[in-house]
Amino acid sequence: MPVTGPHVTFLPRSRRTGYPREVRVFLVALALALTTAAVATADRASVDATRGPSARPLPHGSRSLGLPFRGRLRDGVLLRESSYVRYVTEYARAGNHYGTWELVQLLERAAYRVARRLPSAKLSVGEISAERGGPIPGHASHQNGRDVDLGFYMLDARGRPYDAFAFADFGPDGRGRGPNTSLRFDDARNWELVAKLVADGDARVQHLFVARHLKDRLLAEGRRRRAPASVIARAERVMAQPTGHPHANHFHLRIYCSPSNRPACKDQGVRHPWAP
Repeated sequence: MPVTGPHVTFLPRSRRTGYPREVRVFLVALALALTTAAVATADRASVDATRGPSARPLPHGSRSLGLPFRGRLRDGVLLRESSYVRYVTEYARAGNHYGTWELVQLLERAAYRVARRLPSAKLSVGEISAERGGPIPGHASHQNGRDVDLGFYMLDARGRPYDAFAFADFGPDGRGRGPNTSLRFDDARNWELVAKLVADGDARVQHLFVARHLKDRLLAEGRRRRAPASVIARAERVMAQPTGHPHANHFHLRIYCSPSNRPACKDQGVRHPWAP
């Protein structure tokens, strides 16, 4: 009987005619290579389904240049929408979703963790940087791929995850402010996000700007869930309400320069003990 592989059929010896030995050896080697490739492809598909973002290779050549408010991005990496990441609709068309490899990987890891632990919701991403960095409308920073605005996880009136068209403002009681009074701040998912961001060992967080009253809610949720004291302490240190804009409608995340980007990439401001 013939022995079949993905693309090649092997015939019994009695029916092999007209092919020199060298050709037969080549055909066998080709069939084995194709079979190995087919198995590897199937294995990768299985890995993608179970491991999430770590299985998707991303280019490593990105370079953050200068300061977040006066800088550029070279070979920026595009954060793509997926089963656990979405673009906030208001900002989707502008296409400013490019960051350093370190930031994009951090966001994918954090979003995947939240989706695995508390399914049925996606991380809402506002803007990161333009493909080549530089100024973008509405932002003083976001110029070199290390800043990103993240919409809060939120719930509708029935307690279901809700994907808003734009960022939604929340008060101290966790209720949405007009025109979003039916929405609720999702304490559980937002805490999961913060815990993963601040504890990540590869991309080190410098700032997580958020309103003081929402910071208090998040820390209370972390204590209620008995999060490690070290994670709560780090979250408490990183989260801060900036002057001018209280950030009651989104997180503003900034990571430190990667050591491989220095000295072209420049950090400014607070140096936490975990800074690389």
